[in-house]
Amino acid sequence: MLNPRSIHFRLVMWYIVITILVSAAVGVIIYQTVRIRIYGEVAEVFRLRSLNIGENILPRLKNETPDQVGEDIEHQFYPEASNRFIRITDKDHKIVYLSGPPKDGHFDPANIQMSPVDMARGSYMKVGDNIPFFVVSVPVIANGKSYLIEMGGEADVMESTLYSLISTQLALLPALVLILSGGGLILVRRSLAPVDALRRTAARITFGNLKNRLPVARTGDSIEYLSLTLNQMLTRLEDAYEQSGRFAADAAHELRTPLAIMRGELESFALEKQLAAPLRERVLSMLEESERLTHITDMLLAMSRLDAGESKVRDEIFDLAALVRDTADQMALLAEEKDIALDIREGEGVAVRGDPARLKEVVVNILDNAIKYTPASGNVELSVFSQEDKAVLEVRDNGIGIPKEALPHVFERFYRVDKARSREEGGTGLGLSIAQSICHAHQGSIEIESGEGQGTLCRVLLPLAA
Repeated sequence: MLNPRSIHFRLVMWYIVITILVSAAVGVIIYQTVRIRIYGEVAEVFRLRSLNIGENILPRLKNETPDQVGEDIEHQFYPEASNRFIRITDKDHKIVYLSGPPKDGHFDPANIQMSPVDMARGSYMKVGDNIPFFVVSVPVIANGKSYLIEMGGEADVMESTLYSLISTQLALLPALVLILSGGGLILVRRSLAPVDALRRTAARITFGNLKNRLPVARTGDSIEYLSLTLNQMLTRLEDAYEQSGRFAADAAHELRTPLAIMRGELESFALEKQLAAPLRERVLSMLEESERLTHITDMLLAMSRLDAGESKVRDEIFDLAALVRDTADQMALLAEEKDIALDIREGEGVAVRGDPARLKEVVVNILDNAIKYTPASGNVELSVFSQEDKAVLEVRDNGIGIPKEALPHVFERFYRVDKARSREEGGTGLGLSIAQSICHAHQGSIEIESGEGQGTLCRVLLPLAA
């Protein structure tokens, strides 16, 4: 169904309205042309017959009486039998001849008003019971005298023909609107196909594939210029993004050495036996913060490498279930400290292709979050199975959950739902973002379902290895 506010709908409506207006104008022109043609042909017949009377019958008035001339007219044209009207008047408007009432009695010739002189093209009037009537008046000269011959008849046949023409046009109008709607929609969609191609391509462009460009429709109009302009914008975005990534990578790399030195100095300072207890606590606090800074730096460096396309160092086929089981065994100590039960359910033959070390980071990040945000004596369940052509890893906990309004942002860099609590737990807001980048690099995806106080389900989907 078309959206009334969409450009498709508006263009189709404009197309239909303009075409209907043009069709109406053409219909009016056709109607007037046919009307003029029909009445013109009838007027020409009446004019020729009037001239025939003026040339061949009226001259007999020199030797015959008007009644005899009238008999000749009736004998030649039969006005009463053919429902015709004929009237001949002299220059003094004295009636020389007047035809009798027609057989059907629709009009009385005596009540028909006199037409203007020289109306060879005819005049239209209503007579009797609102009956359409058409009269042609032709001036003639016979025996040196001027006469006006009026000849006419009912116009119902002509009006019926014109009415049929109008009815046919109106009957065809719905079909015309329907055809125009379909044709206009097809025309608009084909015309806007380059715009749809731009939209579809633009929807697939992310920071991970900024090198892609929009298709350029060689139309020579605004659509082509829009494509070129957007591609230039993408080039500028790509340059800015690469520059930002290089800056983050360089900064993270440069920070590692001074942070390592600071940690070493603080560790040695904390081991001094003469150090007072309050001062030792402050040194240990600084050491903890330096370790946090080192962790953030390592994460930033990892993100920079992921953005640079270094997501897969190795490419091999391995058992995802075995990787998850080994990782969970290594992190079991964290769960035991909080008395959290780890329940592992693994399927058989869940093989994927990629870098085991990178995908292990995904498992570590997800499982670490589940353990951190699940209260003591809670439960974390890990399931690995195959579904159609996908390998599925699900990590479900019964922890504090994530508020509904925060779910769309959990994969954003440095985003933390509860900033104070995340800081206490050592979170940086980069773990899920890194996990998502690794999954995308393996042609997979990661999604989260959660509710505040209802626990969290994190699901990783990866292509099964052939």
